[in-house]
Amino acid sequence: MDLLRGMRASLWSSFVFISGILFAKENLPQEAIEFFQSHCYECHAGDKEFIEGDVNLETASLDWSVSGATEFWSRIYEVVNTADMPPRDAESFPSIDERESLLAWLGEDLTERAPVGGTLPRRLNRVEYENTIKTLFHYPKFSVPPSFHSDESEEGFDNVASGLILSAPLLATYLEIATAVVDEVLPRPIMLTEADSQSWVVPPRELATAEGAGAAFAKDVYRLVSSRNMASAAGWTTLFEAPVSGVYKMRVDARTFQTRNMFYEERATSFLLEVYARQNSEQKYDLFDNLRKLGSFDVPAVGNPVSTHELEAELYRGEVLGFRWADGPIFSDPGKREVSRDFIDDRLLKDRLFYAAANKLNGGKRGSTQIEFYEAILELIESDSLDLNDPRLDTTPETYGGGLANGPHNWSKDYAQEQMHRFGPGLDILGVSIEGPFKVIPDRLTRTRLALSKEFLGPRPDGISDIEFAESVLRRFLTQAFRRPISESQLDDYLRVVRQHLEEFPGKRIEEGLHLAIRRALVSPRFLFRGLSPGKLDDWDLASRLSYFLNSGPPDDTLRALAERGELSDFDVLEREIRRLLAKPERSEFVRHFTGQWLGTRKLKDVMPDTRLLKFLRRDREAMIKETELFFDEILVENHPLEDFIDPGFSFRNEFLNIIYESDVSGRDMRRVALPKGAKEGGLLGLASIMMATANGVDTHPVHRGVWLLENVLGLPTPPPPPEVPAVAPDTSGTTTMREQMLAHQADPTCARCHEKIDPLGFVMENFDPVGRWRENYPVYTEEAAAPLEKDFFSRDLERITRIGRRIDASATMPDGTVLKDVTDLKKYILENMDLFAECLTEKLMVYATGRSLNFGDKRVSRTLASELINSKGGFQDLIISVVLSESFLTR
Repeated sequence: MDLLRGMRASLWSSFVFISGILFAKENLPQEAIEFFQSHCYECHAGDKEFIEGDVNLETASLDWSVSGATEFWSRIYEVVNTADMPPRDAESFPSIDERESLLAWLGEDLTERAPVGGTLPRRLNRVEYENTIKTLFHYPKFSVPPSFHSDESEEGFDNVASGLILSAPLLATYLEIATAVVDEVLPRPIMLTEADSQSWVVPPRELATAEGAGAAFAKDVYRLVSSRNMASAAGWTTLFEAPVSGVYKMRVDARTFQTRNMFYEERATSFLLEVYARQNSEQKYDLFDNLRKLGSFDVPAVGNPVSTHELEAELYRGEVLGFRWADGPIFSDPGKREVSRDFIDDRLLKDRLFYAAANKLNGGKRGSTQIEFYEAILELIESDSLDLNDPRLDTTPETYGGGLANGPHNWSKDYAQEQMHRFGPGLDILGVSIEGPFKVIPDRLTRTRLALSKEFLGPRPDGISDIEFAESVLRRFLTQAFRRPISESQLDDYLRVVRQHLEEFPGKRIEEGLHLAIRRALVSPRFLFRGLSPGKLDDWDLASRLSYFLNSGPPDDTLRALAERGELSDFDVLEREIRRLLAKPERSEFVRHFTGQWLGTRKLKDVMPDTRLLKFLRRDREAMIKETELFFDEILVENHPLEDFIDPGFSFRNEFLNIIYESDVSGRDMRRVALPKGAKEGGLLGLASIMMATANGVDTHPVHRGVWLLENVLGLPTPPPPPEVPAVAPDTSGTTTMREQMLAHQADPTCARCHEKIDPLGFVMENFDPVGRWRENYPVYTEEAAAPLEKDFFSRDLERITRIGRRIDASATMPDGTVLKDVTDLKKYILENMDLFAECLTEKLMVYATGRSLNFGDKRVSRTLASELINSKGGFQDLIISVVLSESFLTR
């Protein structure tokens, strides 16, 4: 165990320090000199050319003022404290008393010379910047352009101050964005132009849907049979698009369609016709709830008369009209695009002939049209060859797949839609006419800008001058933008900009002067950076650090009010605020960005699994990430113990993850599922997202997963490999196993020291393939696998292009002698040594929260917090609270 703990510090070779820079400022105690002479000089003394790792300890004095001295001696403390150095195979290994004597002296000096704190001024990273602009200007749709500078990652996170440089190009980008943002918030006055009224007639044949056959032209009418979603259930005007924004009058002639041969009983109540508007080239696949509804009409059902309905409504330039049968039987459940499960159950259980025929067809041929599938079903029904006693016809399928050949979700819909087109019920559109505009109105963008401006400026009291109004706006805005009260001199500085503009350009609007002042504020260091004052955080800086830590955005009204009253630094108040922020929806920002970097889910967007492995879609990747975030969120909100990160007994799944976990979950919505404790599934060591992030989409590599586990679970990082050492390339021919290749790799003495720690962890994870599926054997790809990818890769028979290769040996022996047979043993091992994981997670949280690499003082605090949590059997939320209340968090 001591050897494993020794990996917590980087190896000696990762840090360079030459004794020549150690000047005689402080004498080393005699015990320290004797320790180094007895146990270190063999490798770390003498001529520079022969010193191992360029680490020379042959000195009797040191100078703490030399750059890098505290970091160097902190490293020495770590490797001696954890018994990583001297190595156990050294000729002279120190006794416990010898180590404690050295550490007592060194720890005392380091505590004095490397106290907690030291965060550099911390620029807002991309996410924080976006969220701050959204909050300041009530501008939820704001986002930086795709060309925006990518944040550098330090210590595994992109919010660490040392990686957040401010270059000249980035500053120029900030200025461009500031101008664009203020253009939206303080737009120029608009002049509405006159427009001549026109008339349009849209015959039924000129209505259209995006896809599907929930609506289609039939003889002389356009028939709506579905209310599923706008892409396949509404008729849109193709000959009409609003030429200017204005008020238009619309008239639609409609009629219900019902026959005696309908599957459904004839309705006597009216059908509900709804009219929507959308941009012609946008919102093509949006839910109806996301579209602008203009009005609705009741179309009489009895007697099927033609009824005329008129509507006057505002249309924006570029919008088209859409017509929907809102209360038809084929509908989407709220907030979904797919057909209602109730509808599918209804058709399958009540139409036994159809269900039997569809089962016999196995959903039909892929690529079949709705009409072709319907005709094939009719042919089977008329053949009188169906087994109506099949017990499968008494229950609906447990899993509803997508695609015509994959499941009832689509083929039940297609059959029912075609039947309704032929026999009803349906809602027919016989004609549409539009006139206008009778009044020109501001377009949607202008209205949005005016609403932003009104909310940003706030009401203007009667009787005050332009400058007085500008002063009130700037005082409020600058306090929020700079995240602390501004001085009168600072306010005067920005007001001077407004005054000068009005003096130079008499008659200009006050908004134009404010435009200049606000742009200037948005490129000020007081806005772009936080934590500018050294030492202990005051209440304002504490409010910012806390809010950006847990919500990735600026302090809200409550935090600002507490900071203004000086109450936030009270520990009881601060703890209450931590819990409040963790209960806000914005905690999803913390969950997303912390897990995205700690657990590597951000990497998934750049990984596309080999099509020889499985049929993988973007929705599968999104489900993997969602599972990880929901898992983390529950542990956070419910304050689960840290052990649940390793062996939780639960996770979150939907039907898209069935291909990964061989589960049988139905529906697209993620839901909590129970998992057996102590099994291979569940926890950080069983999440598909992590397995995929630590592979390359094609094959696995023990080194990648081993290093990830050392750095992110056990907190035992290793230095990068020497540049001259080649990487091990997996053998996909099946000739050798990865274990054989890695053991050969370890024969190189340059590699052996690190790989004896990395490889066992990687071997244990080899049962998980590159996307996290469990496997017992390596796959071997045949020659057919190298053939060009077929046009429809879903038609590929994956079993024909792979064969079972050599059996995976996932056993391993840890450096402390612990034998692991597979991942379940590794879980037990970590649970038995939870101090390692607790210290690792605490350090990750502290780096993310404080924005700095942890020095000796911070690590001392971190280990104390982790130890206290383990001893008190606290939960994850308790750990976050203790991190925020710690000296490290409260010190810049």
